[in-house]
Amino acid sequence: MNNDTTTVVVKETLDPTPTQVEILQRYADASRCSFNFALSFKHGRQQLWSHGRDRLIAQGQTPAEAARNAPKVDVPGQFAMQKIFNAERDLPLIGPLLPGQEPRYRYTWWKGVNAIVCQQAFRDADTAFANWKNSARRKGGPVGYPRFKWRGRCRDSFRMSAIRLVEQDLRHVRIGGGGGQPAFSVRLHRPARRLVRLLARGGVVKMVTVAREGHRWVVMFNVRLPAGPAPRPTRRQREAGMVGVDLGVKVFAATSDPLLVNDDKVQLFANPRHLENTRRQLRRWQRRMARRHVRGLKTHEQSQGWREARDQVARLHALIAARRASTQHLVTKRLVTQYAHVALEDLRVKNMTASARGTLEAPGRNVKAKAGLNRAILDVGFGEIRRQIEYKARLYGAAVTVVDPAYTSQTCNRCGHVDAKSRRTRDLFTCTRCSYATHADIGAALNIKTRAQALDEASEPQA
Repeated sequence: MNNDTTTVVVKETLDPTPTQVEILQRYADASRCSFNFALSFKHGRQQLWSHGRDRLIAQGQTPAEAARNAPKVDVPGQFAMQKIFNAERDLPLIGPLLPGQEPRYRYTWWKGVNAIVCQQAFRDADTAFANWKNSARRKGGPVGYPRFKWRGRCRDSFRMSAIRLVEQDLRHVRIGGGGGQPAFSVRLHRPARRLVRLLARGGVVKMVTVAREGHRWVVMFNVRLPAGPAPRPTRRQREAGMVGVDLGVKVFAATSDPLLVNDDKVQLFANPRHLENTRRQLRRWQRRMARRHVRGLKTHEQSQGWREARDQVARLHALIAARRASTQHLVTKRLVTQYAHVALEDLRVKNMTASARGTLEAPGRNVKAKAGLNRAILDVGFGEIRRQIEYKARLYGAAVTVVDPAYTSQTCNRCGHVDAKSRRTRDLFTCTRCSYATHADIGAALNIKTRAQALDEASEPQA
């Protein structure tokens, strides 16, 4: 994507019939099998290169030298995989046939599926393999070796471009057919008005993803929009100025200045604890799922009772994710639409949620309590909140500044004194020097705002 365009993803819930659910599941299975087909070829070529490298290491070369001098192996890409697949998909299994026995074929999952589904899965395999190869040169943490997708364990989804909105009623999407399956229309749970507005602005649908989330099927339109002038903050945002945000566990978010929510001014947002409130039901169905599981049987060979428990677990997880996303979107949008500048802490969530289990030689302490804290932090979603604020700020003309989180909750925002004893309780902060008292989370949000203002002043060019 170039700088002249921007991408917006529109997500809508589908309302398919039982027959259409079977078709969508067949498309998703074909996508999974196509990914595994491509990855198996890539894995074989990678193993061939690894054997050549290992032989050089056995001859006395260092691992770095062996990696450079190993014989080059060509790894097939998307278009090469399409040619290989087209040549092999109609070949029967090798072996003699009994009298009257029909020949069996190795790859039957491509029939009744649009060819674009398989092509996109080959491209996904290319992307997964390239991310692993370029892991050291990419931003973020290391990327693991691509793994095969197992039925019942991976997300059911497929991508294709032959999906369009039926604009007569805005309540149906038409999914292209292929391989003997005619095109069909699936009803939407609600009219796709937002998608229509984006298309009216000159947007173009580049790719569409259909996926199963719990018991529901959703469709996600990847819309490419021509980039207009950069949005500017409104007068209301400029008058409000900057707001500091402190994220926590007991208090979901605390702000230095109030947010207007349903005509009420709110500074403290209580943690809804979506996971904890549903955890009792989740445990019950997970235990049923474990009791009904028969070791040694594949997923599709398990009992109907096991599949029922599995579907209930998936449904509860999807419900938790939807509730969590609703809370996050509510807070983040109000932050970027009511203020021109948002200040956040530069939290290292991966380090914050590291396990305290330790090792056999040095076992950890308070492991159960730390596990509960990690679970609560991940339930709030610190990283997702920051991601939403950053991308929504670009849409509404707001700015975002991240500051060092050290001692924000132990610093008096009035006199600047730092003392851990000033935080008398979980909620009460009373400075040991000037006796200033405030809510601890609001005080931390004020400190975040102060640090962000200092950073902005330091970054401004001198006259």
